[in-house]
Amino acid sequence: MSWKLPLNQVGSGSTFTLGAPAQPAHFKEVPLQLDQHPWLQDILNELSCSSEGKQANFSLTLDVEKQSQSYRVKGHLKMIPQLECVRSLTQFRSVIESETEALFFRAAEQTPGSEHELSESEMESYEHDGAGLLLSEFVTDLIYTSLPDFPLCQPGCKGLCSECGVNLNEARQCPNAGQETARGSCPNVDMFK
Repeated sequence: MSWKLPLNQVGSGSTFTLGAPAQPAHFKEVPLQLDQHPWLQDILNELSCSSEGKQANFSLTLDVEKQSQSYRVKGHLKMIPQLECVRSLTQFRSVIESETEALFFRAAEQTPGSEHELSESEMESYEHDGAGLLLSEFVTDLIYTSLPDFPLCQPGCKGLCSECGVNLNEARQCPNAGQETARGSCPNVDMFK
């Protein structure tokens, strides 16, 4: 499933929101209903996020504006997803806020050799078919490119002991951490027998 917004629903501009708006609407506000966007609900489930209730930790605002023959889409995202630390493998949550914008051009307008000067913030571009904008691709890109490449549970995370696997960020630390030791000489190995 995907979200293809018909161009006749854009008008001169529309603001689509999910969750508590992170910023004021620039155009007529249209709330998104998750039951109409199962693809987005799947992403929220994967990230252990919710846009409703007391546990809400996800909000999305999309401004869609017609500009001549193209459409400018500006997305603002705020979320607190559950991530896994790449060093200690612990689950943690981190606040992520991101904003990006893109231009949607009609596929026929993007002919080889044609030039359209884009500012740095407009470098992302997508095609539309003249009937609608495939916004699910833009939203998916916004969410996943906002996630850190190497999430850490804390700055300077010490990770796991390579011999016994104990989390070196916890109180009981391996005294051999950072030293070369003979295989099996970690004192924490005996602790788990």
